[in-house]
Amino acid sequence: MQQVNLGIIGGGTVGGGVFQAIQRNGALISSRLGVRLHIARVAVRDVRKPRTIKIPSSLLTTDWAGMVNDPRVNLVVELMGGTTTARQVTLGALKLGKPVVTANKALLSAHGEELFEAAQNYGTNLYYEASVAGGIPIIKVLREGLIGNRITRLYGIVNGTCNYILTRMKLDGADFVDALAQAQRLGYAEAEPSLDIDGHDAAHKIGILASLAHGFWVNPRQIYVEGIRPISKLDVQFAGQLGYSIKLLGIVKKTEAVAGTDRKPA
Repeated sequence: MQQVNLGIIGGGTVGGGVFQAIQRNGALISSRLGVRLHIARVAVRDVRKPRTIKIPSSLLTTDWAGMVNDPRVNLVVELMGGTTTARQVTLGALKLGKPVVTANKALLSAHGEELFEAAQNYGTNLYYEASVAGGIPIIKVLREGLIGNRITRLYGIVNGTCNYILTRMKLDGADFVDALAQAQRLGYAEAEPSLDIDGHDAAHKIGILASLAHGFWVNPRQIYVEGIRPISKLDVQFAGQLGYSIKLLGIVKKTEAVAGTDRKPA
């Protein structure tokens, strides 16, 4: 059976989860794909940092460039987050003709056009199904299943953190601050939650979907963004009395001239 050697960039929550999934389900994946996945190296910022999911020290390295350039690594999995080093990692691998898998919606939103052009120029692929609503999934549907359709509009709840907070505000009558604190305690929200609650995470995702749906790259700076930070308990109560629920929606609508994108409570 053919073996594919993986180089994973990032050993945090997502990277550790991918490592664990491959360790647990590797045999099942191999039986379905006809290819054995082998984790060759895992690049991290600090090899001594305590991790919830234990990764053998023999696999850990801080030299991501060395790992990407290692001829034994066939495929690079970028799970570090951010847009600066992640861009360097992704471009470096693509220029070597190595396919890259990423869940980094911020990276794709900021540099997607450049990265996809590099993949095409160097004869390789960039895979990103997990970057937007991976549990549905939606990327493959837009790229393949609906390729013959004209898509006039997309509406979706694409940020789980905001959806959890708004649900708790509705069901428990909680204030925004209390619902956010609960989400943070449960691990649904980051300690610094601005990316989620101010709508930027959802803007990254809806921009990717808009680009796929309409065949041109959407500049994230041209997306109207509004978060849920101003939503009060009173707003939620009034909406309920009128028979509505407040949700943070990602919206893509095609007008006569161009596709428009929004990210706002509705």
